[in-house]
Amino acid sequence: MERYRFHACSRSIAGIRPGNEDACEVRRISHPSGTILLLAVADGLGGHPAGEVASRLAVRTLGEIVHDQLSRLPNPDQESLEALMELAFRETNHRMISASGQEEEWQGMGTTLVAALITGTEDHCIIGNIGDSRAYRVGDRLERLTRDHSRVQELVEEGILSPLEAERHPLKNIVTRIIGREGDRADITSCRLGNARILLCSDGLLDGLTEQEILAILAEGAYPAVCNALIEAAQVKSRDNITVVVAGRSGA
Repeated sequence: MERYRFHACSRSIAGIRPGNEDACEVRRISHPSGTILLLAVADGLGGHPAGEVASRLAVRTLGEIVHDQLSRLPNPDQESLEALMELAFRETNHRMISASGQEEEWQGMGTTLVAALITGTEDHCIIGNIGDSRAYRVGDRLERLTRDHSRVQELVEEGILSPLEAERHPLKNIVTRIIGREGDRADITSCRLGNARILLCSDGLLDGLTEQEILAILAEGAYPAVCNALIEAAQVKSRDNITVVVAGRSGA
């Protein structure tokens, strides 16, 4: 019996860049246990071949794998959904590596990828991420659910940089794990969403807005206007492509 239904919105723009190397996906998957919501954001690596191909391939492939594998799960509980998410990221990476060998201009392509699976029965929220696109739980505060796989994040954890210094550091865009490289693995975590929202975004959003500014916009915005409001506010200062996906419970 489905207990919860969810609203969701998404938007992706090129911003000041000549092209958009971000991609996103919102997919509602029917299951005997109830509807399961899949959200995903990918940010193709700038300076690498075919960033826009990599990001679109990543979100599409992940969606196809999750859809296929969910049909084989009679009772999708937290443990099985975490295993599914890990498998989906691993297989998406394999397929990206395989695809990069099919066209000369695709060789070496890669992308970040963050995704969330939300159930309408037990309020499970399963997060997977690789790279520096982020997931946040948004309630009274902004709670980051993912750890950036980046050189700057490593410097913060080593105590060399403060989080504030990291925001404008010249190595800010150097990621240490990607979809598209053999052996790079995703982090998998989970939470209870409750009455909070979830936000997935590429780093272009954080290039234009602070976390406190993001929280203020999310606190006021309804669907789908909240996604537009985030994009419009961020693009004033952001120097990158900007992508957001927001979802939350619409009622019990």
